[in-house]
Formats: sequence, structure tokens, C-alpha cells
Amino acid sequence: MTIFRWAWRALIRAPLRGSLLVGVLAVSIGLALIMITVDGAFAQRLDDIRASVGTDITVRPAGSFGGGVFGFGGPRGGNGPGGALATPTPAPSDADDDSQPTITDDDLQKLTSIPNVASITRVVTDVYQGDTITAGTVTPPGNGGQGGPTFRGPNGQGFSPPIIVTGTDDPNTLSSLATGDTEITSGRSFTTDDAGKNVAVIGQAIADANSLAGGDTFTLNNVSSDGTETGTTTTLTVIGIYSTGTTFGDNGIALPIETERTIFAHTDTVDQAIVKVNNVDNVDQVSNDVKNALGTDKADVTTAESAFTAISSPLSDAKSSSQVGLIAALVASAIIILFSIGIVARQRVREIGILKAIGASNWNVVSQLGIETAFIAIGAALVGAIATFPLAQLVADGLVSDPTTGTGGPATNVGGPGGGGGGFFVAGAGGAANGTNSLLGSVDVAVSPSVFAYALAIALGLALIATVIPAWYVGRVRPAEVLRYE
Repeated sequence: MTIFRWAWRALIRAPLRGSLLVGVLAVSIGLALIMITVDGAFAQRLDDIRASVGTDITVRPAGSFGGGVFGFGGPRGGNGPGGALATPTPAPSDADDDSQPTITDDDLQKLTSIPNVASITRVVTDVYQGDTITAGTVTPPGNGGQGGPTFRGPNGQGFSPPIIVTGTDDPNTLSSLATGDTEITSGRSFTTDDAGKNVAVIGQAIADANSLAGGDTFTLNNVSSDGTETGTTTTLTVIGIYSTGTTFGDNGIALPIETERTIFAHTDTVDQAIVKVNNVDNVDQVSNDVKNALGTDKADVTTAESAFTAISSPLSDAKSSSQVGLIAALVASAIIILFSIGIVARQRVREIGILKAIGASNWNVVSQLGIETAFIAIGAALVGAIATFPLAQLVADGLVSDPTTGTGGPATNVGGPGGGGGGFFVAGAGGAANGTNSLLGSVDVAVSPSVFAYALAIALGLALIATVIPAWYVGRVRPAEVLRYE
């Protein structure tokens, strides 16, 4: 107890020196604590993102770009990849088209018995070529419209993009397959009770161009198996309106899959299926099982790892930066405290010599200096811990890149390289990035009281390291030589 009292008195005798040491050390320890907190927040956000997108496996007919609109040899209803804007051609018959493999409901039924498969979503997509409904007009840059599309109509005026009609049996795909940030702005999305009913969720551009609101009806021309119109129509009721923030993305119609199949004369084929796995750790195994069940010559099977990488790359970079900052802060703290205590021990040679002359052992002197160092380190750690609460969120925001500037260009891009490539449900590489970059969101840093435990651990560790200098120096001090010059 006497040693503690001596150490405390020594600090009181030199308040300026102690305050300066606490202040300088608090900066380094505070930075280390902030980086620990921010790193934990980044890790949690990465886990959340992986849980959101990392459990999906996409299954498409082998060799297709995504089926439906962007299928093998060009889009259904178009003339090549990206040809949804070209002159339409009749869609091939599901029954007679042997140019590429197909995936049927029976094929997907085999997948339901695979362990760890939570659900399977079927998707069918077509370009509507009838005249019963009008697409919204996209205005090229320079004409007062949204930026993005590289296509222009006559005299550089706006053009009407294709209307993409997508059938799905899972309303959650409204957000997972769209370009941009999909939001139901009016009405509702599908429910399981809507299966097979003549209901539709339409894009805002379609609604504006045709003066449609929730509860209104419109018609689509029915198509036969050879891609020609049958002369009959199907009347659909608008149950919801969505917006992606882009005119190009808002030119789409979503239907229950059986309704879409009836209108476009599909049998039991799908353009793609989304297999959701119950846990991200099981994705690789389920992916292999799906490939074995369908065969690589029949289906292309991809996981969401590429999407996860695209979404999380800014966050991963920021996490790496926080780890580098943590190491640098700890190293700086160790150097500061070693240098400072070395100077203090050197300045107190006379005091050390007197203590040893009156009978104090090396252990007693080193213990006193060590306790002084611990007081300083703990004080600095407490200041750093308190500063962590208001500063951690600011540091996290500064480290994370703006998600709207990620791969694929800004979220407001409506076409062209890096923009949404195919309407509501079919996105190009850039459009997919736009749709998934929104999942990055903001990183909310919650500073827990455990930061004080980290602060205490760092302080005690630094104090222990700092005792090396006094222990070495005290052992070299000889009382007789010190007192000879007094």
C-alpha cells in the first residue's frame, strides 16, 4: 500500500508532466479503441450482407445470358444481347426449340429434396410486343431527362424502351431482380393467394404513360407458342406500382408466373430459378448438389459470391484500413509510453539513488515507477474510451466509400454501359451492381460498454511493457555514485 501512496504522490508533484503524458497517450489509445469498435461494426455488416445475398444460387439454362429476354442467341423477342431495343422477332416455341437446353418444373422438383434448400423461386421473362399498353419515354442526356442511356430516337429525342414482363412465384424477387432500389410506392406486391390470378404490379413509368392507378385494369395481347398474337387479350388488375428511381427500370410489369405463362404460351419451362439455401455455410455444397442433379450440360449454376464481393468490396477495404489503423495506433502507443517513461526514469536518477540508499530494493523502485505508469496509462485509456463514443461513427463514415459510386455507375443511371440493362427484372452487369449496392447501406457503429474493458486491457499491457525501461535503468543506478555528487 505504501508503494501505491508513493506513486500517487510522485504524480501529484509533477502534474504538468503527468497531464501531458495522459493527453498524448490518450490520442493513440483512443484511435486504437475507435478502430477496434469500427472493425467490429464492419465485420457485423459484412455478415449481414452475406446473409442477405450470399444464400442465393441462380440456375439458368446452359449457355443463356439469363433466360427470357437475354437468352441464347439473343433475347426472346429481340435480335441479340441487348437487342431488346432492336426489331422484334417471334419467340421460339418452348416445345420445338432444341437449340439450347431448357429447365422445367420437373427439373426443379428434383432440387426440393436436396438437403439445406429452403425455397426455389421460378422466373420467366418476356418482351411485350403488343399495342395495348404504352411504355414510358426515356429522354437522353441533354434533353432535360435522366442521365445514362446511350440510345436516341429520331433527331436525338427520347425513345420508348421495351416493356419487360416478368412472371415469378415469389414476390420477394421484386427487389432482388430489379435495377436500382425497388420500392412499392402504391398498393402492394403479390401474396401466395394471388397465384394464377390476373393481377399485376407495374412500374411507375408504365403507370404514368397509361394513366393507371391501383385498382385500374389494362389488357395484354395473348401470344401463341410460335410467338404470334392469338387475337385474344387478358385483362389484368393493377394491385401495386413500383419505382426503381429510373425510367428504364420502371418500364416493367410483374405477374404471377402462371399468369405470365398463360399470356405468353409457355408450358412448364423457366428462364431462371433462384434456389435459396438455409445457411451461407451450406451454399457451396448445395451448389454442387444442384449441378449434379441437373447436369452441367443442362444448367449453369452460379452463387451470389460475385454479388457479395461487388457489394462488400468498399466495406472490406474499409475493414482492412481499420485493422492497419489499429496496429499503427498500438505501436504508436507502445513507442510513446516507452520513450516517455525512459525520459522520466532518467530525470529521476537522484530520487532513485536516495530510495535505494535508504533501503528500498530494486523491486520496490521498479514497482513504484510501474504503478505510476499504470495510473497514466489507465487515465489515458479512460479518456480515449470516452472519446470513442462520439468519434467512432465519424471514422466509420469516412472509411466507407460512397455506395452509389460503386461498380455499374450511380444508382440513377438508366442505361448504357454500367447502367440498368434490361428493364425491371433483367439487369445488365452494371444494373445488377446498382441493385445490390443498395444493400451496402450505411454502417451503424454501436459503441458498447465493452470498450472500457478493451481500454483497461490496452492500458495494463502498455504499463507492463513500459516497466522494461525502469527495470533496466534502476538496476544500473548505484546509490554511492549518485550521492557522491550531492
